[in-house]
Amino acid sequence: MAHAWQVDELGRFFDLSVDLVGIAGFDGYFKRIGRAWERALGFSREELLSRPFVDFVHPDDRERTIAESALAFAGAGTVTFTNRYRCRDGSYRWIEWNSSAHLEEQLVYFVARDVTERKLAEEALRAAESRFRAAIHGSLDAFFVLRCSLDEAGRCDDFVLVDANARASEMLAAPREELIGRRLSELAGPDHFRRLLEKYTRVFQTGERLLQESEAERPGRERMWMQQQVIPLDDGVALTVKDVTSFKRLEAELRDALQRRNAYAEELEQKHRMLAEENAERERAQAVMRQQQETMLAMSTPIIQAWDQVLVLPIIGTVEAERAAHIMERLLAEIVRTRARFAVLDLTGVSAVDAATVGHLLAVVRAASLLGSRCLVSGISPAIARTMTEIGWADEAFMTFGLLQNALRYALSHCRDDAAR
Repeated sequence: MAHAWQVDELGRFFDLSVDLVGIAGFDGYFKRIGRAWERALGFSREELLSRPFVDFVHPDDRERTIAESALAFAGAGTVTFTNRYRCRDGSYRWIEWNSSAHLEEQLVYFVARDVTERKLAEEALRAAESRFRAAIHGSLDAFFVLRCSLDEAGRCDDFVLVDANARASEMLAAPREELIGRRLSELAGPDHFRRLLEKYTRVFQTGERLLQESEAERPGRERMWMQQQVIPLDDGVALTVKDVTSFKRLEAELRDALQRRNAYAEELEQKHRMLAEENAERERAQAVMRQQQETMLAMSTPIIQAWDQVLVLPIIGTVEAERAAHIMERLLAEIVRTRARFAVLDLTGVSAVDAATVGHLLAVVRAASLLGSRCLVSGISPAIARTMTEIGWADEAFMTFGLLQNALRYALSHCRDDAAR
């Protein structure tokens, strides 16, 4: 029989414990529990003691709880299990039990703990892992997990395939069940195996991930470009393989298109340079032609100083507005330069005239007169005389001569008379 102080000490221990401690009888009722039960479930101790403890267990866990309790009642030693207990608000908490029975007393002593947060975390982790595995197995990229196989000296001499998704199985053309457990040396040829072993071992030992692209040959089919990412794990490596052939083909097409564009741009630039050279050549040719035209125009209107203060301007061909302006410009400049008193316009070379031609010539005569030089017109043909008469310019204030010699004699005689005075 327990002493009073022992009962008081036990009660104080029950009340202070943060764990869910207690004593249950073989009759299925709690005999004594700590206050932590009230904090965990929301029921009072009186409520928990008044009903069979299995009434608070989640319906899905009752059968297992009864079986575990039977083991404890049978003296199976320490029994450990978890179940869900109902709270006053209707929710459930996960409880982890450690119990041991005292057969003579028909009592079970237990220490329980609220592990709800841990259970929720485990369920969340399992759900995340499930989603991750679903994503991996549904991925369009091949996924492999390889475990490092060590030799007697502790060196990695091979890798064992421990997991693979559907795309990996498709890539290796074998069911997943046949691939799991096979060695890398069995899946790859000797040379290829040595290269892969060196690469995977380096990643495993250094802990540095590797990303690279390689070209793979397929007998009877076009080449494939594969992108591999090797990720270090605690006991091996994870490998993702992605078919990037379409991207490589697109890159090649873009590269070809860029080369064609550059070639086209270069061709356009060359044509532009050729066009610029042609334009420059055309401008040079036009400049030469203008210079030749000016030379020809100057040759077509030569001004000869026949005597001191006597200029002779033989005119050949037709006299249009542009040529008349040129004749006037040259003649007036020479009159000013030589201080000529007479300017003889010889029209012997003018074959046909019209009113416009006569008008141009008359403008030249009037301009020369304004500079104090008297114009003498020689070589008047019957056609020119008739045209001048028809347009009413025969009475203009300038002298006309049939022959150039007569005009020169007239001018020279007047120059001598003036000199004699």
